Amino acid sequence: MRTLYKNGRIYSMASKDEVFESILTEDGRVSAVNPGEVEADQVIDLQGGAMLPGLNDTHLHLVMVGKRLKSLVLYDENDVDRVKELINDHSSDREWDLILGYDENNFKDGYRISRHELDVLTDKPTLVARVCQHAGIVNTKALEALGVDASVEDPEGGSYERDADGELTGWVYDTAFDMFRAAQVDDTIESVSDDITVAVEHLYTLGVTGVHTEDMAYYGENDIPLNAYLNTIGEDALKFRVNLLRHESVYEEMVEKAPRYKKDWVDKDAMKIFADGAFGGRTALMKKPYEQSEDIGLRIHTSENLEALVQKARRNGDAVAVHVIGDRATEMVLDAIEKYPAPEGLHDRLIHVSLLDADLMERMSRLNVICDIQPTFLTSDMPWVEDYIGKERAERLYNFRTMSEKGLLLGGGSDAPIEDVNPLSGVHALVTREGRSGVYNESEKIGVFEAFQMYTKNAAEIVYRGDRSGLIKEGYYADFTVFDRDVMDVRAEELPEAKVLYTIIEDEVVYQKGGI
Repeated sequence: MRTLYKNGRIYSMASKDEVFESILTEDGRVSAVNPGEVEADQVIDLQGGAMLPGLNDTHLHLVMVGKRLKSLVLYDENDVDRVKELINDHSSDREWDLILGYDENNFKDGYRISRHELDVLTDKPTLVARVCQHAGIVNTKALEALGVDASVEDPEGGSYERDADGELTGWVYDTAFDMFRAAQVDDTIESVSDDITVAVEHLYTLGVTGVHTEDMAYYGENDIPLNAYLNTIGEDALKFRVNLLRHESVYEEMVEKAPRYKKDWVDKDAMKIFADGAFGGRTALMKKPYEQSEDIGLRIHTSENLEALVQKARRNGDAVAVHVIGDRATEMVLDAIEKYPAPEGLHDRLIHVSLLDADLMERMSRLNVICDIQPTFLTSDMPWVEDYIGKERAERLYNFRTMSEKGLLLGGGSDAPIEDVNPLSGVHALVTREGRSGVYNESEKIGVFEAFQMYTKNAAEIVYRGDRSGLIKEGYYADFTVFDRDVMDVRAEELPEAKVLYTIIEDEVVYQKGGI
């Protein structure tokens, strides 16, 4: 079928000046740009809006996005009494309860709910996950369910918080948190398929046509989420493009099983490794201690173990994708991948890569690495993170312009459900750098065209699809996002107000404002 798209501004995203008046598609691909008067089976009126290549999110957790849309979430709550009321009133038919998005920075004096307060509010094992998904608070029944008491030792790469008397407060961090998160899993292929469907249908409304996701290790055996994706996503199923990072804990098993993927629909991706935690729990690994502390954060792996993981990926011809937030974590990872470079034709991924100095940036520029950045971390972390790491280090956070000028390829991601999954939130943060109380490091602003490239052209190049995706170009996939206004030529404050008119994947309208 031939489709003509016209009456809008069509951005190829190859360069700022390459803008078309119309395009023709056929059999799921772009067949002509500016074709003039041609016959077509259908004509789609862009209503004066802007058409871009389909937007992609280069790092999120898609299954958890679906769960968030179906769960009790606390992300936007700023009243402690309201939070307690919500938890008290929450009910489910699950053996464990998982509640998402607690953020003490929303509350006066950084209020952190205690285990004993949680005991009063819940009558079953409960995990309230902090917004960063690297920490959380559990109640006494959750501790008892796992046989954990004050005698427990901190696991490698994690910790249990204790009060002055040595008693557990219920706050758990990183690998200790992971243990409780794993305990409440009761998923099946069918339930995870439903989570995926809910998430994808929501992303359609935001113009998102594909994601790079990491969720192979959290929902029972890795066969459960993998088969859920393979059953749910595809040309003859729910059209969406997914790249699956393989968590270090299940990577070897997935390599051995060698499952069949669906090219350009459900593709395997690099080995995912965690090097440190997050700023919110002071577990991001730092070169120097946090302010007014001797703590430098959490080292998830020793240097030797980190190198061993990188070597394992190399033996299987794979790249690595590493969660790094603190500057020491980035330094450790660069040491490992300098020693064991990525295979020819591949690049390693640094995910978040929040705090950098000049030396780290210079080293990165000489390596075959790309950066999966989360622009909205900037607006959610500032200004409280300055109290944790000091003004001088805060000025080195999220310096996206400098990273780009160093020649680093940046992909735009959200880390949803930790942050807002709407790509326009990320674009707005890149363009304005506006946070809760002002503009941060104004010299690091990114132009709107370059910002959208991170979600289109760059996103495709990151997963080696730059020859067929990420641009509006003859022979490329007919994956498009159509906005109700020219998002390249509006005031920055208007960007979050833009609405998606159409989301199109392989020339099929999967979302239309007002209904298909």
